[in-house]
Amino acid sequence: MIVLISIVKLKRSLQELPKLFWTYFISYLIVILLPLIALSYASYNFTVSTLENELSQATIYASKQKNASIENTIAEIQSIAIRIGLDGRITSFLNDSTNPFLLNETRDILKTAASANEAIQSIDFYAKEANLIIASDGYTRTYTNSTQDIWIDEDLGENDMGFWLSSRHGNGIDLDKIVTYVVKVPVQRNGFQGLLAVHIHESVLRSLLQKMEGNPHTITYIMDRLGNVISTSAAVSLKPEHVQALFKESSKAPASIGYRILKQDGDRNLITYIKTLHNQWSIVTETPLQYLLSKLSYIRTVAWAAFIILVALGLILSYFISRKMISPIQLLIKKALPYNKSGNEAKDTLRPQKNELEAISHILDHVFRKNEAWEQQFHMNLPVLRERFLLALINHKYSSIHEMNGKLEFLHLQFPYPQHVVFLIEIDDYSLIVGSYSVTDQNLYKYAMMNIAEEIATGSHIALAAEADENQLALLVNIGGDSKHMKHELAALGEQIKNVIYQLLKISVTIGIGRPYPQLLDAHYSYKEACEVIRSKIMVGTNTVLTYEDLIKEADDEFYLPPHFTNHMYNFLKAGQLNEALGSLEELYQQIKARTKLSEEVIFRTYNLIVEDILRNMQEFNVQTETIFGKNHNLFRELASKETIHAIHEWICGMVQKIYHTLEQQQPKKNTHIETVIAYMDANYDQDLSVEMIAEQVNLNHAYVSRMFKQEVGKTMLEYLTLKRLEVSKVFLKETEQTILEIATNVGYNNVNSFIRFFKRYEGLTPGDYRKTIR
Repeated sequence: MIVLISIVKLKRSLQELPKLFWTYFISYLIVILLPLIALSYASYNFTVSTLENELSQATIYASKQKNASIENTIAEIQSIAIRIGLDGRITSFLNDSTNPFLLNETRDILKTAASANEAIQSIDFYAKEANLIIASDGYTRTYTNSTQDIWIDEDLGENDMGFWLSSRHGNGIDLDKIVTYVVKVPVQRNGFQGLLAVHIHESVLRSLLQKMEGNPHTITYIMDRLGNVISTSAAVSLKPEHVQALFKESSKAPASIGYRILKQDGDRNLITYIKTLHNQWSIVTETPLQYLLSKLSYIRTVAWAAFIILVALGLILSYFISRKMISPIQLLIKKALPYNKSGNEAKDTLRPQKNELEAISHILDHVFRKNEAWEQQFHMNLPVLRERFLLALINHKYSSIHEMNGKLEFLHLQFPYPQHVVFLIEIDDYSLIVGSYSVTDQNLYKYAMMNIAEEIATGSHIALAAEADENQLALLVNIGGDSKHMKHELAALGEQIKNVIYQLLKISVTIGIGRPYPQLLDAHYSYKEACEVIRSKIMVGTNTVLTYEDLIKEADDEFYLPPHFTNHMYNFLKAGQLNEALGSLEELYQQIKARTKLSEEVIFRTYNLIVEDILRNMQEFNVQTETIFGKNHNLFRELASKETIHAIHEWICGMVQKIYHTLEQQQPKKNTHIETVIAYMDANYDQDLSVEMIAEQVNLNHAYVSRMFKQEVGKTMLEYLTLKRLEVSKVFLKETEQTILEIATNVGYNNVNSFIRFFKRYEGLTPGDYRKTIR
């Protein structure tokens, strides 16, 4: 009875409520229930999505570790192959494949390399010209296009360094699958003379994957660029169509690292991929998500219970809220409408968004992936950025320590030692390398040289290298220790770098070393000093290590080419006296070489003047340069390419010899009377000779002899006699201790003042000054 009365009272109370209450009540109830339903559904999906994301990130992280381990294994195998290819004994065998000693040497090299790594099954070397295959397991056979030698038939492009072959069964004895890396031999030559194949056990890769497999439900595949499976952590056989589906799914993604959800036969699998291996392999993992969903059944039960409780609470809450006619939830929804609208219009690159929470999750994932990609890109570009930093530093691009320290922190660089010094490594005879190698090979050599220098220097110091110019590399060395022994330590370091570069690459370099500076911001001073030191190799020579303290002194710009030097030399050539012309060049070379303080500009200016005078004399005598040197021949460019004073001297002597032989072919046969006159003057230059006295020696009229001599020799008899006396007097001044008066008498001058005036007119300085200069 009491219950009935209560029900009647409740019914009356509800009937007394206004319609506006029911409107708000129903509205609030819907507002509460729908979010509860959406919240329950979204919570479950958000949990699944979060777990999938977490699982994908963990799988990607594990794949990166596998990627690093596989990359190290690949790099080590390639390094072994390249070291074998660089071995000079392999090259010797290619040049003499019939030599049994070289054959044994080659076999020993392969055996030693094969035993250096347990992953290697065997190493085969194919000598193309001899048609022989030398194996590390101790036998040699003739290439017969057999199945086990399929690596020889593979197409290796002209510019390819090497390639990988997918896993396959071995030679019939070894049941394990093998993977083969093939490389050209020798790698430092343009000619293709042989192939080297390093066969590795696929089981090593499989064991490595199985050891690093953290999730027992995950299967990892190593695939090549065609989708062939190199190795896998799976213990069961693989279905080809399933593997192809995995490969196609991973190939769809443009990014090199990521994950996708593959739906196949009603199952959902998480597929992660990493395509950063430098040999174009990729690592693909497959994780079924069914076991993940089965573990969420408890969460579903809890969610339903919470939903029922929340619905009941929603009814009560809707009643009280409706009673007060205030709805904070409705107000929040109104405020969120613009954001929800813009969020719905935004495009999601991964998959459609179901609610705002999922959109936020996707936005955060997108931000994290972007940040990870930027960080990876930064690490990939870090060597280039460090090279740019070094170039900016040595070229004085940083104006403050604060700016420089910001760059150091950004590039993760530290220079803890107190002194900073710059090495400048210049490639000797770079023009020969440019003419012999392609641009790609040139850059490879410079990259190898930079790595060698940086690796040697970082053995006991901190170092950073960069390409400073087309034929120059800059090496910044941060060094500590005793300043008294620092000079010798730097010189020894330079010698070691120079020798190793020559041993490995057969390239001669000259290294200039600036002075150490305590402030890194002052490194540009050390670089400028190293540049000045490098210029000194024109006097010192190539393949040397030069330091600033030893070679850079006060420059000497006071050197002048003796007057009429080139005219005298050309007259010697016209007279058929090649040795005298070359002797003049040798004397000039010795004078310049004795002046160790002469700058590079003065030396090149002197020889440029000689070339200009020679070309002018050739034009006066109607001798065409194209006849001697050919078309499009630039003597000044050739001169500028010479790096040492010795090279310049050898080059200009060769040029003079070419001119001599051309003049000799163009000139008619010499008059025997003129030869008698020349011989008489050469023997009696110290006498008081006249034209009449000389003409008597050939029993001809003196006027006729004078005219014939001028036509044959290109100068008068008295001019020839004067130049002869000049040359002899220079020899006396250089090689004897005779006085000026004695020398004047010995060369046919009765008046010493006349001798001094004549000498100064031709040489530009007095005999005494000339003697001081050459000594």
